[in-house]
Amino acid sequence: MLIDRFGRPVSHLRISITSRCNHNCLFCHREGLSRDYELELSPSDWGFVARTVVPMGIKYYKITGGEPLVRPDAPEIVREIREAGGIVSMVTNGSLLDKYAERLVISGLEHLNVSLHSLDPDKFYRITRGRLENVLKGIEEALQYGLKIKIDYVVLTWNKDEYLNIINYAEKHGLDLNIIELIPLGMKPDDWRKLHVGLEDIIDYLERHSIEKKIKDFQSRPIYMLNSGIEVTVIRGICNPELCMRCTRLRMTPSGGIKTCIYREDDIIDAYRYIIERDSQGLINAFKKAVEIREPYFKPGETPEKLKPYLILLDETVS
Repeated sequence: MLIDRFGRPVSHLRISITSRCNHNCLFCHREGLSRDYELELSPSDWGFVARTVVPMGIKYYKITGGEPLVRPDAPEIVREIREAGGIVSMVTNGSLLDKYAERLVISGLEHLNVSLHSLDPDKFYRITRGRLENVLKGIEEALQYGLKIKIDYVVLTWNKDEYLNIINYAEKHGLDLNIIELIPLGMKPDDWRKLHVGLEDIIDYLERHSIEKKIKDFQSRPIYMLNSGIEVTVIRGICNPELCMRCTRLRMTPSGGIKTCIYREDDIIDAYRYIIERDSQGLINAFKKAVEIREPYFKPGETPEKLKPYLILLDETVS
């Protein structure tokens, strides 16, 4: 097991397999990457990564993009990681899910996170430039094949009044739900401030209507169990030292760079050569180096310098 100098074990790897996307969400954080990656590792490359690091204790894999399903070989990437012993999930906008659901099931995908930021077609298009009907069709198709799905709902000033509708939709279909605070990445400070909204009203609702509350080990996320049986997780990724101190995740870019945190890009370790050359020891050393340099981005009483322009007007989040 890899453990950093803050005592945090590393057991999760979030893999961006492509920068390409068929939606254009106005708040997209691009997995904390400031540029597109034309070079994309192959399924066998990702299989090699998993075979190398699963024995090191990294057993949970989240496949993301861009939109991962713009790659026709995304199910093969899932299969490669599964055959290496990894437990694999995926984040998708759902627009292509009806075409890939069966292949994802066959490949051994554990579960899916599907982005659903509005149930109003016009508002959904305004936020994502995508078609709501395609996403809902994809969810229905995936459920037909028995895929476990969790909804991701990023709360904005534009859709904050929809949380009850989103919760009702999740309950109707038996889907767990992530309610996510908008983070200040990928947007100019003024644009972010206009869209950001606190989650206090939603949390108050969940506190009053849940039958049980627990704290998830991963990133200390609060989870509310509702009468319907679904779980609603609240994710607040801004100025949250408790989340950072319980983070067990590394990230990788489409071309094999190892990234220690969504908020950091200046410390990416390029592991492309080790992967292409099937140099297991080189890749092991690269992961060890990433674990050695990783640290919590948010610490008690501190606001990171690059986020101060975003947070200066949000009194409740300024340290």
